[in-house]
Order: sequence, then structure tokens, then C-alpha cells
Amino acid sequence: MIYIEADEFIEFYNLDIIRKLIDYQFSNKTKPFLSFMFKFYVLGFVIPFILTMTIEWVLLLNILYSLCLFV
Repeated sequence: MIYIEADEFIEFYNLDIIRKLIDYQFSNKTKPFLSFMFKFYVLGFVIPFILTMTIEWVLLLNILYSLCLFV
């Protein structure tokens, strides 16, 4: 499952220009997506799940459980 690069290709990733390219792609594409997914998960699953432990109103519980299910 884990891919390990051969030793002769490791020097390629240590080049300054390659590191800058990877950092640029991470900061412009991956980082915003991961931060959005984290916020979506927290607001859509974690908070409703925690609220279900304290609320006793059945209608609201069903809404919160449905929200957790669909997120």
C-alpha cells in the first residue's frame, strides 16, 4: 500500500525548484480543499453528533441523525 521511491529518485525531490513546485501546488489546490473538507465534516457531522448526546426532543434528534448520515 505504501510506495517507496528508489534511492536514485530521492535526489530529484530535494531539488529547490521541485520543492517550490510541490509547495505551490499544495498551497493553491490541496490546502483549500482539505480545509473545506475539515470544516464541512465538523459542521455536518461532529457538532450534530455531539448535540445528539444532549438533546431529548425526538424530531430534532431525527434531523441531526439524518444530517450525520448524509455527511
